[in-house]
Amino acid sequence: MTTCLHAICTPSKILMLVGALTLLHGCRPDSEEVSSNGPLFPVVDGGKWGYVNHRGELVIEPRFDRAWPFHGNRALVRVGERYGYSDRAGEMAIPAIYTDAWFFSEGLAPVEKDDKWVYIDRDGKVAVEPDFNLEASFLEEDGVPRPELGRRRIGDSYGYVNNAGDVVIEPQYNQAWNFVEGMARVRINGKWGFIDPKGELAIPASYDLAWDFADGLALVEVDSMYGYIDKSGAYIWEPTR
Repeated sequence: MTTCLHAICTPSKILMLVGALTLLHGCRPDSEEVSSNGPLFPVVDGGKWGYVNHRGELVIEPRFDRAWPFHGNRALVRVGERYGYSDRAGEMAIPAIYTDAWFFSEGLAPVEKDDKWVYIDRDGKVAVEPDFNLEASFLEEDGVPRPELGRRRIGDSYGYVNNAGDVVIEPQYNQAWNFVEGMARVRINGKWGFIDPKGELAIPASYDLAWDFADGLALVEVDSMYGYIDKSGAYIWEPTR
């Protein structure tokens, strides 16, 4: 799986993060992912993942080996070494049978099985069989191919190439990850920051650790303290132990 960790929090940190989640819930626009019950956020407890609401209340008990945010009322989850999709009740709407998978967008999600990528609908039925090779490194968070945004390691550094192999963003990072919500995490001289699709450093590399943006916020770690930043790099929730 080429994705990286989204916001990680244990029960001891849930209350610390409730303020940020409440702010986020109050300012985000309506979308297909947000039901009348509001958004759900992945959390981890004892190595298992579940979901809380914006008040920090546990809605889905931790039972997945990994979990990601909901898209279109389906959440990508990992059970063992396979991927599937949970519904908002915590039931497996689509069994964990895929070797790789991505988020839903407009009712479809790309999944890999038997070394082949296809698009499935929300019932798990194959809806589209692409006539091209779908590489996970060229997918953004909505499951749409982004040919200009595929990361590549060239020598000892990471950069970004298009699907023809042409360098789009010169290799210059110690580590780099795929674009999520228009931002990609990169490590420069041991610190993490974010770049935009043009390769501009949108948020300076000043964090000990950083996670992908989800719903407009990213979790960051500084001096063993955790906080949330928005896409301008401003703290929505100041780092707290």
